[in-house]
Amino acid sequence: MVCQSESGMRLDKWLASHFPALSRESWKRSITGNLVSVNGNFVVPSRMLVAGDAVEVMIPTEEADERPKAESIPIRILFEDEWLAVIDKPAGLVVHPACGHEGGTLVNALLERFPNQLSDLAGSDRPGIVHRLDKETSGVILIARDNRTHRMLSDLFRTGQIGRYYDAIVRGLPQASRGLIEAPIARGEVNRKKMEIRESGKEARTEFELLAGSKEHAHLRCRLLTGRTHQIRVHLAYIGHPVIGDALYGGRRRPEDPPHHLLHASELSFTHPVTQQRLVCRSPLPGRFDPFIREEERLQT
Repeated sequence: MVCQSESGMRLDKWLASHFPALSRESWKRSITGNLVSVNGNFVVPSRMLVAGDAVEVMIPTEEADERPKAESIPIRILFEDEWLAVIDKPAGLVVHPACGHEGGTLVNALLERFPNQLSDLAGSDRPGIVHRLDKETSGVILIARDNRTHRMLSDLFRTGQIGRYYDAIVRGLPQASRGLIEAPIARGEVNRKKMEIRESGKEARTEFELLAGSKEHAHLRCRLLTGRTHQIRVHLAYIGHPVIGDALYGGRRRPEDPPHHLLHASELSFTHPVTQQRLVCRSPLPGRFDPFIREEERLQT
């Protein structure tokens, strides 16, 4: 039975909150497969619940062959202990299995590197995953090795106690040397894979600093103050300086664009939730940035 405080919550989200052993994606599949009813009727995952709704479920059993398998995929570890790990993810590596990417993901690599040593708070299909990076975004990503640590890390993210810094090469040269972009972000109403600036969206704030640049492109250092999907890419496109190589928000790719967009999660800084050690984990800029960085150095001499 849905209580008053849960009124207005999506059905799939409500189920994931009440049955955290199963992921929200698993519940979506169950709803569309008519394993869930509301007031005796089969509905869609986006059904908005109201107080008093009776939700009946047939709890699905996740088949073993649906769970991610360990795969021997090389990963670079920046830090690890018994509670967490910090990984340097390469561009092009998907973080967790999804439709079209059932294998060959960071999760498959983590299962090989840390067998039975990862949190399952995000579901059995996303072991260890506390936050995500887009497929084409390279850089630092944080992994939880047990559920208690996962909860504490999630709290640090939620309360803004983890510093998240990115390097981006963007088209054009911003007029200001530094700034704060404040624009709410929502999922696209037409293209659901794309995010957009909309007043009804969630609060989103990004700081940026100009490191170098020319009329053609600029090197920015960005800090996430909130963590919305595609936030930096959406915000930079919003101010007229999309990330180079970003086909989703930057328009048609150009022949000279690199194979992956020029956005890199260069630093995570936080206080270890268990040991209280101050950690600053950095990843150097990958090679695809080199031609643009060299061009900036030439212009500055």
